[in-house]
Amino acid sequence: MSNPVQHFLGHIGRGELPLALGFIADDVLFEPQGPTHLPIYGRFEGKTGVERLFKTLAQEFETETFEIRKWAEADDVVFAHGFMQHRVRKTGGVVKSEFALVVNTANGLITHWRIFEDTAAFEAALG
Repeated sequence: MSNPVQHFLGHIGRGELPLALGFIADDVLFEPQGPTHLPIYGRFEGKTGVERLFKTLAQEFETETFEIRKWAEADDVVFAHGFMQHRVRKTGGVVKSEFALVVNTANGLITHWRIFEDTAAFEAALG
């Protein structure tokens, strides 16, 4: 199975959001797990929702590190474990977190995305 998550993240890492959106289904659902009073968590539906999420992330953070340390695939699910470090643009503070991704795919496209991270660290950084 081709891993659309790798392609998506590669384009995101190079600042190529329009190209990254080519690897997600039109009816995609991104659900970053965390307190929904923060703008980076909740339900982001369709390509416009995903675009809004990643523009918000770019406004709030400067990504210093985002690395996948382990990949696993089973049928139509991609799993990844990694580490990220972001600098908060407003305060200059640093947020570090390990994370896990669980992503459903169909026909080479991302259909459902969940990320699990140290939400307490992000909540403290964003207040």
